[in-house]
Amino acid sequence: MRKPNPESIYLARRAAHFRRLVNLHHHDELDAEHWLSAWERETEGRGLDRYARTFWQDGQEWILGRRREP
Repeated sequence: MRKPNPESIYLARRAAHFRRLVNLHHHDELDAEHWLSAWERETEGRGLDRYARTFWQDGQEWILGRRREP
């Protein structure tokens, strides 16, 4: 049996969240990419594990929270 590749899982989840931002939250594609990249930079600064199961769920909350700020 093949062992799951963490990087492939990370990229698949990133792609899913990209589509969610575009389709459900009505971002254009450039804006969605901007927010995903901003989340990735934020987590690098915090030292968070990008392979953690909740990485993109936490990212979605962070992005939506930032969008609401004045």
